[in-house]
Amino acid sequence: MRRCILWKRKYVFGIGIILIILIVAGIITNYADTGRVTTGHEPKYCIKVVSHDGSKVTYWGLGYKVIRYVGVSPNEPYENNIGTKMGSWFMKYELPESDTVEIEYEGKTITITDIKDIGTIENILVNSKYNNEICNGINTHKIILNNDVYYIKESCKEIQKGNKQAIISTEDLETINNIIFNKMDNEQSQEEQFFYGRVVEATASYIIVEPNEDEEERKSTDKISISLGEYNDALYEVGTNVKITYNGEIMETYPAQVKATKIELKSAENFEILFKNRQPIDSYNKVYAILDKSETNKYDYTIYAYDGSVNIRIDGKEYSLKEALSENKITMEEIISKANKDEKDGKIKADMYKDGGSMEYHYENYTIIKCHTVDGNRDVYIGTKDLKLTDVI
Repeated sequence: MRRCILWKRKYVFGIGIILIILIVAGIITNYADTGRVTTGHEPKYCIKVVSHDGSKVTYWGLGYKVIRYVGVSPNEPYENNIGTKMGSWFMKYELPESDTVEIEYEGKTITITDIKDIGTIENILVNSKYNNEICNGINTHKIILNNDVYYIKESCKEIQKGNKQAIISTEDLETINNIIFNKMDNEQSQEEQFFYGRVVEATASYIIVEPNEDEEERKSTDKISISLGEYNDALYEVGTNVKITYNGEIMETYPAQVKATKIELKSAENFEILFKNRQPIDSYNKVYAILDKSETNKYDYTIYAYDGSVNIRIDGKEYSLKEALSENKITMEEIISKANKDEKDGKIKADMYKDGGSMEYHYENYTIIKCHTVDGNRDVYIGTKDLKLTDVI
């Protein structure tokens, strides 16, 4: 009897030791494989099981598993997967039913087509716990998934679907926003590119342009040949400053070649905005139109001065901004382009509004505001150094 009790105690003790070892081993291997899966590597401490049709691979670990959907073959590199998720043994994971997700954000519509991103968004939206308590915040995201419409309210950290809402964590909100921003960055990188330069050779059929020193294209080549095609009716003299818009591809010949989608004469090489603050004795209105859109067919927006007057110095000569714009000595696009470059180079500070993309460019003595609202306002304001968008809209 006593031997039996001792044997049972040893048996229970042995089982306990084994369980402790398995738990500790599970914690260690889970931690290690979590790091590998998070960084896009195949889990190491698991048993690999491939489905009958070869479309899914399940990795079974100690208390956890990883499900991976393959693109072509289960033998392809792990990073080529079209969907992966790590969780407990009881976790269920299927590829998303929809092949696209439409997101409306800050006045733009973004279409998500990456299967991983769709799965991530679907997992956040569909698996959230919804109730009937809806906050009164402003909708910042509209997401259409599988014909269902979801709204995200950043101020409340909530997801709304119909008359129900669910809490969204800061981490999940950042995940969705990162998917949006990455998609927008990719689309922007695939858009047309442009550079400024000077014509160094001109014929009836082509021009050769030397990109300016600060242009990215100058890092690749000092001369670029552009076929004139439909632009051969313009006069491009040697020394002319031009803006070349092209499809983003540069042929590595010498001179290099690009396919131009637009060639523009660049009116000013060097210019400086001269803003004069309103004096107490001045009688003009605080806000007045420098150039109204009804006065010209060049701009579909109005350019205003705020609490002062605006001149511009171009290649050493001073003009009123209205005169310079009207006589094509400068364009508003060049002024805004320079402001964007000054912000990029750290010379000034700039702020973007979540109203569709309105920008404030803060110089030492003045501010430029370029409106870009969801309701179509594209007006420009040049005013005092303390000018804010809320002062004019």
